[in-house]
Amino acid sequence: MTMRRTTALLVTVGVLTAAGAAPAAATIRERFTLHEEWSHAEDCGFPVEVTGWRDDLFLVREGTNQDAGAFPVVNRTSWSETWTNPETGDWFTISGRSLFNEVSATRVEGSIFEFRAVDAGQPFVVVDSDGTVVERNSGSVHFSYLFDTGGDDEPGGEWLADTDFWVAGPHPSLDLAPCDYAVQLIG
Repeated sequence: MTMRRTTALLVTVGVLTAAGAAPAAATIRERFTLHEEWSHAEDCGFPVEVTGWRDDLFLVREGTNQDAGAFPVVNRTSWSETWTNPETGDWFTISGRSLFNEVSATRVEGSIFEFRAVDAGQPFVVVDSDGTVVERNSGSVHFSYLFDTGGDDEPGGEWLADTDFWVAGPHPSLDLAPCDYAVQLIG
């Protein structure tokens, strides 16, 4: 899943993401976990069977003072997929572990906030069937975006626009698709 898709998913779900430690002064509004499993076919120029799982632990905080009405989120994510060529039995895995943290929410005007977020960890690791790490993204991705909370004092709202994006640490896979690895490793 790309960073933009992950961000859009979190925002669409109503900024319902969180886990881990929040600042001591933060009021925790909600904690919850999600577990998802999937299986589907991909066409990488040859058929590929994909099976995977994802676990998320979420913490939704309440904004205070001038930032009341914002609900910054923390999300601890672990996931893994196995990509298999059904014709040969060859396979590889793609997995990741990261901590997404909306570190601040600043009111721009009315119910519009600028959220600053960091996604840190190893969100994308490709390992071949021999156990060799083929590719690893690590470090952190920093971004900010405008979000309209709707002013109803409930988590959720509407993403408006990205305002900043930068990467710290090696992230060689940001511009590659999983099928690129399938062609290289099991094609």
